[in-house]
Amino acid sequence: MRLVAHKARQWIAAACVAVSAVFAAAVPAHAAGVVVVSREPGYYASLAKHAARWLKEQQIPCEIASADRLGPALQPAKLALLIGFNEPGDAEMKELEAFRSRGGRLVVFYSASPRLAALMGVRPLGYKAASYPGQWSRMDFNVRFPEGCPKTILQTSTVLQRAEAIPGKSRVMATWSDRSGKSTGDAAWLSSASGYWMTHVLLADGDEALKAQLLAAFVGSVAPELWNYAGYRKRQAAADKATSDFASRQTRRPGEIHAVWEHSGCGLYPGDWPRTMRLLKENGVTDLFVNVAGAGFAHYPSNVLPRSKIFEQEGDQLKACLAAAKGSGIRVHAWVLCFTATRGSPGAVEALRKRGWCLKTRDGQPTEYLDPSNADARAYILKAVDELQEKYRLDGIHLDFVRWYERSAKPADAAAIVSRFVASAKLHVKRPLWFTTAVLGKYPACVASVGQDWVGWLGSNTVDYVVPMDYTEDSTRFEEYLKQHAALKTHARKTIAGIGVTANESRLSALQVINQLRLVRKYNLAGVALFDLDTTLEKQILPYLKMGIW
Repeated sequence: MRLVAHKARQWIAAACVAVSAVFAAAVPAHAAGVVVVSREPGYYASLAKHAARWLKEQQIPCEIASADRLGPALQPAKLALLIGFNEPGDAEMKELEAFRSRGGRLVVFYSASPRLAALMGVRPLGYKAASYPGQWSRMDFNVRFPEGCPKTILQTSTVLQRAEAIPGKSRVMATWSDRSGKSTGDAAWLSSASGYWMTHVLLADGDEALKAQLLAAFVGSVAPELWNYAGYRKRQAAADKATSDFASRQTRRPGEIHAVWEHSGCGLYPGDWPRTMRLLKENGVTDLFVNVAGAGFAHYPSNVLPRSKIFEQEGDQLKACLAAAKGSGIRVHAWVLCFTATRGSPGAVEALRKRGWCLKTRDGQPTEYLDPSNADARAYILKAVDELQEKYRLDGIHLDFVRWYERSAKPADAAAIVSRFVASAKLHVKRPLWFTTAVLGKYPACVASVGQDWVGWLGSNTVDYVVPMDYTEDSTRFEEYLKQHAALKTHARKTIAGIGVTANESRLSALQVINQLRLVRKYNLAGVALFDLDTTLEKQILPYLKMGIW
């Protein structure tokens, strides 16, 4: 056994070295690079981090900067990505104009600024919200320059800051198409001598490899010494081969749980649940946690929870999911967000606040999180659990956000309150349905931080399985989590390790996912759950898992 384990570690190390080697030394470390500038903290800053991550994956040196140091950040750069510059101020515009005057190029995302648009040679047309679901679901490129520009990129955007080309100054590079593939005529990307203009932002919601390739192509058009398409294709082919060779050497483990979280509640192909189920079955998925309900929404005709816009416009998602799953062998679990209304409409959240169910932060600010100590709020969630089982033939109930909000004030018995709720929920789950809970992986820290004593739930047989969100890119840290989960064999058999393939905390390659899967087996856990079902999982992860380990 020691020899087998030693060889396994050698294989993993060799695969990591092989993949790393094909990308190593693509550009000199000191090369003039790219700056990604976020004008605001929070959402736009998170988008900036994703853009920087995509560039670094392409071995392109880049820096993230805030708008308050725009001038110094622009000095050494050849290309600047501007995120959140909806209405840049006069000082910012002067810095950007100076940057352009010395030959710098810009990539502008989601701006309504007439002055910035004039600098870029485009004409802004104003804000527009989607008038039907999936109206802007794909970007179709009609240009061959810059070299390496993808033909299409999938992304569902719900709002645009529309813009049009100015003859002689700019041109439309890409237009939006809807979910059915029909062009909407709305510009997605425009190009000019000043750079590139997008009518929305690049979201980290899938197709990330192509988004990375697009940004790299922009860099290559400005600084070919930093990136070129021929080199990229050569490196990508070598990396794919190294990963495929490693993936094909893996073996399946009978009876292992292979779960996937589906966050949208609509499937990977909204409006076509059978296609989603075919994909899952072909790739060895055994369980689907589908997010169809929460304190603030329901994607089905609920008489307890507020019915969502998705249900009103696209119909009963849980019914469609279950119909597609019939005969597939895939277990469908209704994923319920308990003490949070973050996916509810503003009206739904306000209604919960008026009932007095929502928590406040320690400094008194209102939140969208429910108070677990409120008896009416608890009964509300349990009533929804009852309704789901009455309406549908499910395989399981999967509860999430069974905890306090991190930033709220909590009573001394916070953990006991949550544990009593979980025990009550178990009594509401009709056998033989599975009762599972998504939990924070960092135990016992989560007991103090959010009142979530999930090891206690395992010890008292309150749940069938816990699914700790062990989201990390660090294999050593991931293994530390697993050691804690497997401290008792009885606990290991009831634990499904959550792997953050495309989580906020981690973005994993196929090689990293396989490595984490191997570690889960080392500690004899029940299986894994991958977060989350998106285009990245479909295109970059599942095909490699299918080669051997799943």
